[in-house]
Amino acid sequence: MRPQFYITYEIVTPESAEHGDSAERGYAMPGGWQFELSTMTPDDVKACALDLRSAVNMVGCTEDSGRWFSEVDGRQNYRTGAETRFALHPPSNITPASYARIKRWLKA
Repeated sequence: MRPQFYITYEIVTPESAEHGDSAERGYAMPGGWQFELSTMTPDDVKACALDLRSAVNMVGCTEDSGRWFSEVDGRQNYRTGAETRFALHPPSNITPASYARIKRWLKA
């Protein structure tokens, strides 16, 4: 079984930021597909699993958040003021050495 990586997203609008929350959260797939978390079943989440190369290609400049990698700068929608950030989540059983290799790859 190949390792499964996930890309999550969070959209913060000016209105949701006033309340200290995001407007939307969910899982993302290549091609711009985004699935809101509140509408997903566990099987839907499993269907969003990606191989490492596909996952890495979806995120921009990242920082290590401890157990996943988060984009440093969000993607701004200048028309609405909303900002979208993506995060790459490695498998829960990843070894520290493999996590370190991914971290080096993302910094390259």
